[in-house]
Amino acid sequence: METRISINYMPSRISEVFGTFTISFRGIDGQIRSVDTKFDPKQLWEFSRDTTSVAFDFLILASIIYNVDRAVHRLLYSDDGWKRDLVLLDVPVVNLAMMNHGREAFNRAISFLTGDNWNIHFVQANPYDYRPTKNIRDYDQQEFEKVALFSGGLDSLIGFIDETNTLSVNKKILLVSHMELGKEHCDQKSILGYCRENNIFQNKFEQVLLNAGLKPKSWNVKGTPSESTFRSRSLLFFAAGIYVAHKMSPNTPLIVPENGTISINIPLDSGRRSACSTRTTHPTFIKRIQEALQLVGINNTFYNPYRLKSKADMMKDCDNDVNKSVILRQLYSKSCSCAKRGHNSHWDKPGDVIRNRKITHCGMCLPCLYRRVSLDIIGLDSAEYVGTDVMHGTKYNLNIHKQKRNHDFNALLYFIKNRMDANIIRRELFMNGIRSKQELDDYVSLALHSYQQVKDWIARKGTPEIKGKAGIV
Repeated sequence: METRISINYMPSRISEVFGTFTISFRGIDGQIRSVDTKFDPKQLWEFSRDTTSVAFDFLILASIIYNVDRAVHRLLYSDDGWKRDLVLLDVPVVNLAMMNHGREAFNRAISFLTGDNWNIHFVQANPYDYRPTKNIRDYDQQEFEKVALFSGGLDSLIGFIDETNTLSVNKKILLVSHMELGKEHCDQKSILGYCRENNIFQNKFEQVLLNAGLKPKSWNVKGTPSESTFRSRSLLFFAAGIYVAHKMSPNTPLIVPENGTISINIPLDSGRRSACSTRTTHPTFIKRIQEALQLVGINNTFYNPYRLKSKADMMKDCDNDVNKSVILRQLYSKSCSCAKRGHNSHWDKPGDVIRNRKITHCGMCLPCLYRRVSLDIIGLDSAEYVGTDVMHGTKYNLNIHKQKRNHDFNALLYFIKNRMDANIIRRELFMNGIRSKQELDDYVSLALHSYQQVKDWIARKGTPEIKGKAGIV
């Protein structure tokens, strides 16, 4: 099933505001469906002052990809309930020849990232008349030494602490963030606001924010469902970071702080295999998008200092440094790792407890489980601050197969008991594009080490029944 998507750009009537991209495609009912998108690059633009570079073209492309990914529902527009054939027409770029040079590489990278077949077609864009003048902030780019992605999650918090701790004298780090739904920005504001109020890393960091996403109320056909898997979000995140890093210097790397366990994301069972498993910072995607960028003349690299570390390793290493430990222990509770915090009606703890303790973690999704393991390694794990303690569930029951919220922990227990094997892991990595023997050896070692940490946590905290499900005698 092929879905052809048209992109229309309507310039703003004033140069203070960026124009609007509208996505249109024919629905399965034959009706044309269209939706506007929001794209507010003001904070990024304040730093870069650029709408003509190929890095800005990449940012526009990433924003369009992200919104198309959200607008075209997988279940409705795929033959198998997952993989969509998406023909993307009329993507406007200023540097048409350069972007066409990387077109096939972009198709390969983005197809791997989202698990779809993308076919992107660029067209020549008119110059963007975007020149904000109100409440504009001026930056001295020479003050900045590093650029890092900052989501407000635990990994990005540790990356912020580690990288800021090693800045040269009188230098700063620029933190790049994305906001759409608002929850992530609350985490970011909480962390950075606390730092400013308490003189933590004083005058050593600044944040720029990209506000981009669909305008759900603008659908011409009311009630049109949108896709909720967010598979392409990392592309938008990367593009925002590359846009400012490229302005600092063609050689400034973009720091992508993500633990290696999540990056390689070994499928825990056959149902999570291949494209259905998230690939936001997977090494194969990183390699492919890097190749595409090099083809269009962008040489800034992606640097993940934690690619061979688990989340627990990151916590332990950061906590082992006395100076960083003090900061980490003040800030970790302000970060959020949860993938499903908006569904707290299904949590075991009652609403008043959730509100009074300001609980933001469900405790049941894989990011929450890995977070608990990482906190446990430095003695901070507590079921008091998760919505559901998977080790001692009340409404939560591992033996009720129709209960969706137990799927992640059951899959994790199944993996530890049945698939925590070097040959199985190597095969899964190979199937997902990792071919180098050294890389395979490194990632197999990482996976075995990481899931041993999970197994040790279960052995310490689990009930006899849960230990049995993990094969722990």
